[in-house]
Amino acid sequence: MKVTNSSYSAEGDDATRSLILTQRTTAPGHDTSILFQQTCLELASDQSQIVMRRYFERYSPTSDHWVEYIHSVSTAEFIHWIMTQGRLRIECSENTPQTHVHA
Repeated sequence: MKVTNSSYSAEGDDATRSLILTQRTTAPGHDTSILFQQTCLELASDQSQIVMRRYFERYSPTSDHWVEYIHSVSTAEFIHWIMTQGRLRIECSENTPQTHVHA
């Protein structure tokens, strides 16, 4: 498989680490091609963008084909969207035991 051709493969010490959201390999039969799918989420190296990569590969002994879809959004826009559209839960220290330190 040509996962190494994908631009999200990890190489070197400063490689971007991806969070694998989904990964699936399908091999329907003995003489049929293998289908590999993976969806990853990562931060751009400068942390200005959140990037989602969807990689698809069809492999057989005689041929292979792959495609990668790359979606990105500004980190600032994504954080703003989460704050305005996400579900809010508030936790505070009032529910935790208090400890008093005396000097």
